[in-house]
Amino acid sequence: MKRWIVLISVIVIAVIITVSAVFLSGSPAAPATIEIQFNPSPPLNVNQGESSSLEIILRNSPGLKAAAEGVEGELVLPDGFVEESLQTQTRQLIFGRIHPGEAGQYTLTIAALNTVEAGEHYAKLTVWGTNIPRQEVNLKIIVNS
Repeated sequence: MKRWIVLISVIVIAVIITVSAVFLSGSPAAPATIEIQFNPSPPLNVNQGESSSLEIILRNSPGLKAAAEGVEGELVLPDGFVEESLQTQTRQLIFGRIHPGEAGQYTLTIAALNTVEAGEHYAKLTVWGTNIPRQEVNLKIIVNS
């Protein structure tokens, strides 16, 4: 009888150790990796006094990655441009959580004022989050006369 108790105890302990090792040794998810995309692809073409739609897409890489947490952004437009809905040169963007393989997006309307000079201009998009590195991207805007 004592042998059975010892044998059962050894088996139970072995199972507990094995299950614990499997759960505790699992590698943590890799950090989130955000890819910034624009639609249409740069450069953004616009005529003086007119506007153009711009979609900003932040895509978290698929696979064994972590969700990107607390993702935010800021779009700063050059002089002579405004984001139409707020009539400002700076627009705050809040994406929140972006799961692996998914994307967050904003569609904005960028207006070139009548006073903006024809030629190349650059907007700056900065993106950051709790567990992603800060990224800055320049967006080329071409104003046609």
